[in-house]
Amino acid sequence: MTSKEKLGFAALTIVSALVGGAVSGRIFAAPGADAAGVPRTITAQKFLLVDSHGNARGEFNVTKAGVAQLAVYDGRGKLRAGLGVASDGAPALGIFGKDGMRRIEVGLAHSDARVLIYDSAGKREAAFGVTAAGQTGMSLSDLDGHTRASLAVATDGVPELDLADSTRNRIGLEVTTAGLPGLAMIGPDGKPRAAFSVNKDGDGALTFFDDAGKVTGSMP
Repeated sequence: MTSKEKLGFAALTIVSALVGGAVSGRIFAAPGADAAGVPRTITAQKFLLVDSHGNARGEFNVTKAGVAQLAVYDGRGKLRAGLGVASDGAPALGIFGKDGMRRIEVGLAHSDARVLIYDSAGKREAAFGVTAAGQTGMSLSDLDGHTRASLAVATDGVPELDLADSTRNRIGLEVTTAGLPGLAMIGPDGKPRAAFSVNKDGDGALTFFDDAGKVTGSMP
């Protein structure tokens, strides 16, 4: 890359798709109905499965929000697994810990397939997904829920690794479709300030930018 060339890093749409609002938290709820008889045919808005002691162990119902859900509870009445479809058609499978907190969710959000993983406090720590357009990616968060690292492969085949502070990306690494690698250092304002790159001739370069994105110097 010459001093007049700039290293550009494509914005990743996969991250916003991955970290969008969770589905399982609004689909699955605790049981709230007593056991009923079990005739051969039933038409109802809720079905409750109980064990030999009368404890609720499963529930199949349609919520006031129009969500069809199947929830499974342990012997203490804690939600441990659930399968549901929201009124807008979004399906989700949720896995919950012994305390009833969600730990894993598999679902579709606006046709984007994703897997979300939560810590014991119910905070999202990792996400994996594939958009409807075929872009793949993953993101990792810190204990405060901020995305600190993301890896994605765009629909044109360009892979990109981004490392961030608590507010924005600060380092970007990618390989273009032409096989050219580049590493960008991002300032606190979100603009590239320095870039290491290799051009098509195999020559390496270090390029510096001002706060307006203009090249101020390069080596060599």
